[in-house]
Amino acid sequence: MITTTLPINELLKQWQNERLLTSLDRHFALEMTKQHHDSSPLFTLICALVSQHLSSQHTCLPLKQIDLTNPFKEQSSQCQINLDLSQLEQALLAFDAIGTPEDEEPKPLIMDKGNLYLQRYYHYEKEVAGALKRLAHSPQTSEQSDASIEQASELLSKLFPPTEQQYDWQKIATATAMTKKLAVITGGPGTGKTTTVTKLLYLLCEGQELTIRLVAPTGKAAARLSESIKASKQRLANDLSQAGVADLDKNIANIPEEAATLHRLLGVIPNSHQFRHHKDNPLRLDLLVIDEASMVDLPMMHKVLSALPEHARLILLGDQDQLASVEAGAVLADICQGLKQVSKTTKQSRWHMRYSQSQAELLSQLTSTELSEFINPNPKIGDSLCMLMHSHRFKGDAGIGQLAAAVNHANIARIAQVWQTGYQELQWIEHGLVNTHSSAQTNTGLESLLAQAVQQYGVYLAQISQTQGDAEAIIDCFNQYRILCAMRAGEYGVEGINQGVTMALAAQGLINPEQEFYAGRPIIIQSNDYNLGLFNGDIGLILPDNHSETGRLMAHFIQADGSLLKVLPARLPSHETCYAMTVHKSQGSEFSHVSLVLPIRPSIAQQQLLSKELIYTAITRAKHHFTCLGSQRVFEHASTCLTQRASGLAQRLWREE
Repeated sequence: MITTTLPINELLKQWQNERLLTSLDRHFALEMTKQHHDSSPLFTLICALVSQHLSSQHTCLPLKQIDLTNPFKEQSSQCQINLDLSQLEQALLAFDAIGTPEDEEPKPLIMDKGNLYLQRYYHYEKEVAGALKRLAHSPQTSEQSDASIEQASELLSKLFPPTEQQYDWQKIATATAMTKKLAVITGGPGTGKTTTVTKLLYLLCEGQELTIRLVAPTGKAAARLSESIKASKQRLANDLSQAGVADLDKNIANIPEEAATLHRLLGVIPNSHQFRHHKDNPLRLDLLVIDEASMVDLPMMHKVLSALPEHARLILLGDQDQLASVEAGAVLADICQGLKQVSKTTKQSRWHMRYSQSQAELLSQLTSTELSEFINPNPKIGDSLCMLMHSHRFKGDAGIGQLAAAVNHANIARIAQVWQTGYQELQWIEHGLVNTHSSAQTNTGLESLLAQAVQQYGVYLAQISQTQGDAEAIIDCFNQYRILCAMRAGEYGVEGINQGVTMALAAQGLINPEQEFYAGRPIIIQSNDYNLGLFNGDIGLILPDNHSETGRLMAHFIQADGSLLKVLPARLPSHETCYAMTVHKSQGSEFSHVSLVLPIRPSIAQQQLLSKELIYTAITRAKHHFTCLGSQRVFEHASTCLTQRASGLAQRLWREE
């Protein structure tokens, strides 16, 4: 059934050496072959492919995506499957380890609708889809009276004054969440997701006591959510005061401010992959709000939905265009997939709401907005979704917003036009290799970036001696600027840039890195330590302890609730220097100025990391200034590479009956 130039076991070893497979992929295939006493090269090959796809964050292996003449996409194929697609599916179902959903006895691998899953991931996907559909099709209340609709409409009008926009999507999103147990509110940066959910919580607190929990995937994202909610509550209080709605001010006090991580919400059990809260011990809450939902992978979403009480509401907030989760799945993108429309003429995609007639009529009554153009005869879960279209952070003519939009639409001509316009908030630094007297090459672009880093980071370093140990102020100053890299390794990866910045700062006498822990060193945590309350991705600074007589150096972190955590350096879990970080790690963060570093000549492996979502995510981390060190060819190529993760979740949500 397959033809190979070498025995399959030798090919697996060769593919691992060539980094086409991981060690885990190879050993999984060999172990499956051993356990199921099946020495068929086809079975071994397919097991390796399934594991490889999971390692690449796909939740399944679509058979139609396999290149039968070159399954591992080698430069010169050494393996070929001598079957067509239908023959391949029949051959796979003949193996004892591969079954279908209809089998009474579960098998390690499940074939469903042309996709091959590990059994665990098949159940994750099926149960997540089922839970989301149940929530989406469950109205929050029974048939509403005209009086209750009129009262809700009046409250919405007080919170959302008339605008020049044809559709006030924040108002519509709030009305959506008032009527459904599931609400998915998405949109780009500055579209008002936090403002919307704050006003929603304000309305839901009217006349009832709710247990509300705010969560995010990482500690950094949770801290930002807390900060955003506090600021949004203050703006709302001011607006209500000016509007003369003082009698409802008590609702503002009931809106929670403290956000936690998903792990903390579910309750970590030390030395276990299980959580304290699950289907048989559900969470004690009435409403769960998950921010940065694009970062939530399929297994974690399954755990959250399993632990959600039967009566509870769920609100997902996020940007469906950002990078997907680090682990398998792209849950938020799959949830939003049914709203994507592609123009037949321009081939450009756009988002279009998808409401049932009854939901469109109800939302129209609540918001005094005509929504008939969004009625769809087959809305599926569309009644629970709302996308915020208008960015309040970036003005219509602002460079960062224009560049982000051009990248998001993969519009090469528009990308070039934006860069050439000369926006003050955008800076392009071209890689420039020149020969030195020693015949070695130096990169003038990299030198310019390091000079910028010295200038930007020099501000917080100067504050260490000037502010007499005000750690919060120093950390806030440090967080105004960040360098983001597409990858970890290499001269233009996190490791190389961190080393370059360290040397440049030391050369200017701004730091003294002779010791591992020096004043001003930024660090990023790389593993969770639940005893200390530190989590993967948390960022802190090594600073003198102003409460210590000796001024000993301590690691200082701002926690999700805004408090300051001090940790002895010797007690820190695994960590590394963080002048630069990966774009993935920056999700959930926001900086005044961001510098993105792209490689000069990316390898094949690096090219796979460079995607439209990565560039878009990096740009949208910046509030006021965005710099890119790169080349036009690499930037534009990355902006056209769309990340597509194999998954059956979108089909289960939007196409299954």
